[in-house]
Amino acid sequence: MDTPNSPKVSAAVEILATQGGIEARGAIFTRVEVVNFILDLIGYTEDEPLHLKRLLEPSCGAGDFLLPVVGRLLAAWRASTSDKESIIDALGDSVRAVELHRQTFASTRQALIEQIKREGIALQTATALADRWLLQCDFLLNPPEGQFDFIVGNPPYVRQELIPAPLLAEYRHRYQTMYDRADLYIPFIERSLLMLAEGGSLGFICADRWMKNRYGGPLRDLVSEKFHLKVYVDMVDTPAFHKEVIAYPAITVISREKPGATRIAHRPPIDSATLAMLAEELKAKNLP
Repeated sequence: MDTPNSPKVSAAVEILATQGGIEARGAIFTRVEVVNFILDLIGYTEDEPLHLKRLLEPSCGAGDFLLPVVGRLLAAWRASTSDKESIIDALGDSVRAVELHRQTFASTRQALIEQIKREGIALQTATALADRWLLQCDFLLNPPEGQFDFIVGNPPYVRQELIPAPLLAEYRHRYQTMYDRADLYIPFIERSLLMLAEGGSLGFICADRWMKNRYGGPLRDLVSEKFHLKVYVDMVDTPAFHKEVIAYPAITVISREKPGATRIAHRPPIDSATLAMLAEELKAKNLP
């Protein structure tokens, strides 16, 4: 068994960090209407004290989730304080976004800095915030420290055949859900769930096969024993992404709280008004 710091594992990580194409990285880009829908579902909204919470995105890619997250965070922070000098201290721990692929990481970092600057924040401060918020590493081997109130994203959908053998062996050693033919998004869900704070919520859009196939058994057991699958939205045959996908996508909201009933929606139209209304209905204390 290769250890996390073994030359073989390090070399495999380096290959994915430098050479992986879009297919090898499992990169699928999510439409902004869907991103905002997921953020609404988990309660990451501007009327909440987001600057007092922590959010994690374990595979941030080109920033499809990260940039809307930061927009909401800055709006919530501005509404809560008039002290603009302490922004790094106030918000430095509010976000952690991880990306393995170096070129993608660099372009996302630049896009993030530009967005923060457009909010009227100086370049030096924008750069300092971006460098606090972003991490370039393998999330499954080097997750950020601490627990998080919100975890969001579109975890990489990578088949086992595309994962270098030493790295696949290391993932299997670390993650109980890396079972049978499980794809890479499965241990991403496991690792993320274990980083949720009490009462925290995870909102992912990914393949729904883990709910139905043999390889999803250990992950289903974990969720049913320790978490609450609050919302399931079937997104099959909807234009949720910027290109068609072969997988069967679904949005799942899972919270670290006592298990309970799951609210379900099927194949909603992808427009902002409809999704905003659906999010309110799915979060309502009493269903109509």
